[in-house]
This record gives sequence, structure tokens and C-alpha cells, in this order.
Amino acid sequence: MTSRAIRVSEVIRRELSFCFQREVELEGLVLTISSVETTADLKEASIFISIFDASISDENLLDILNRHRNEWQKWIGKRLQSKFTPRLTFKIDDSLYRGDKVLRIIEELDKENQQK
Repeated sequence: MTSRAIRVSEVIRRELSFCFQREVELEGLVLTISSVETTADLKEASIFISIFDASISDENLLDILNRHRNEWQKWIGKRLQSKFTPRLTFKIDDSLYRGDKVLRIIEELDKENQQK
């Protein structure tokens, strides 16, 4: 990733965090922007979201985020002041879940080895 893409990604992360805090539909949810990956041409940005709240499904969260995407893109466009505003694509980051699953498997294997 180029240094410009990295800077744009960080601006997107910062501004989206601000937008998330202001959004009533997201109130009470514990969301984290795990990473922002911007393409080299700065026309696309993938935003990976981690949620630490089981009260909302991943699909419902993505629906809420996508419903506000255009509004947030305009907000970010004003902050970037560049020729293009990246098109935002929200994705659920399930790396924490996958990491937990791997740890559970390792623990099970350790228990089996200890029993032998």
C-alpha cells in the first residue's frame, strides 16, 4: 500500500469512528474498525468491523452501515478534499472468532495429549 493510501485509510478510520459515535442506530453497540484497506487508485475502501455485542446479528449491522454509507462517504469526501472519495464497503472482521476457535482446538489437543 502506498503512503498516500495509508494516509487516506487513516483519515477514513478516524472520520468513520466519529460518524459511528454520532449514529443513533449504533448507540450502545461496541464496534471497532479493525482495519481499512484502500486500493492503490483510492477509489475503493474496505472497512473491516469487529463487533463485541451479541444483541445484533452481523447481517443487521451491515444493513445499518450500508444504509448510511452514502452520507458517510460525503462526510469523508469533505475531509479528504481529493479528486475521488473512496467507495466504502463494510465487511465483518471475524478474525477474533477464528482466533478463539483455533485456541479452543489447541486446548482440546493439549487435554487429549495429557490424558495419553
